[in-house]
Amino acid sequence: MSFIQIRDLHKKYKENVVLDGINLDIDQGNVIGIIGPSGTGKSTFLRCLNQLEIPEKGTIRLQDREINLSSKKNKNEILELRQNTGMVFQQFNLFERKTALENVEEGLRVVQKKSKTEAREIAMEELNRVGMLGWANHYPRHLSGGQQQRVAIARALAMRPKLLLFDEPTSALDPEMVGEVLDVIKQIASEGFTMLLVSHEMAFVRNVSNRVIFIDKGVIVEDGTPKQVFYKPRNDRTKEFLAKMHMLEMDPEYII
Repeated sequence: MSFIQIRDLHKKYKENVVLDGINLDIDQGNVIGIIGPSGTGKSTFLRCLNQLEIPEKGTIRLQDREINLSSKKNKNEILELRQNTGMVFQQFNLFERKTALENVEEGLRVVQKKSKTEAREIAMEELNRVGMLGWANHYPRHLSGGQQQRVAIARALAMRPKLLLFDEPTSALDPEMVGEVLDVIKQIASEGFTMLLVSHEMAFVRNVSNRVIFIDKGVIVEDGTPKQVFYKPRNDRTKEFLAKMHMLEMDPEYII
């Protein structure tokens, strides 16, 4: 059995179908890049997985525990799901009146009920992992966008999630700050974390992922290795998309 199983995920807004029966098996340590046109359901997919959006139908199985994603009645299940999934957003969503250290500690104290000493120890460790230990006592307003996003990544890592969700983590950054965040994500991927990564940075997805899925109109239409999806796509819609993104002509430099 796969480490994580997602089954029959459906989401619509009024009559607009955004996710149309998504099924996905995720092995432990998979880094899955998710690509596709804007408005095709990529971000909604991630948001449904930790119940920031409630789908009409769908389940997620985390090892031996199955959770009904369409139910918002069971607060214990929602809490369990969010304890096991770490989300990094387009916007950093940091608490403006808390320091970097306090932002990372918050979930450990409030959700996991850890002592102040233990939470601080873990938070310092994760800030160090993303190269932000020297800014631990700085407030978000004193940090660049890239630094704020690295704090947000540290906050997600601190919860020790089974699944890390990255929703366009560089889209709100100035171009010169994109590289520092991508370097951190690449480092995390190399450490064996299980990740779903939605990104418009096609070259980065190709390089950091060991698996890529292409979503179009709420359906997975292509699923394979970076080499296969980017250089020998089977689906005509994938070929069309990659040609528009000028990815089919690029030299193969993928890394697993």
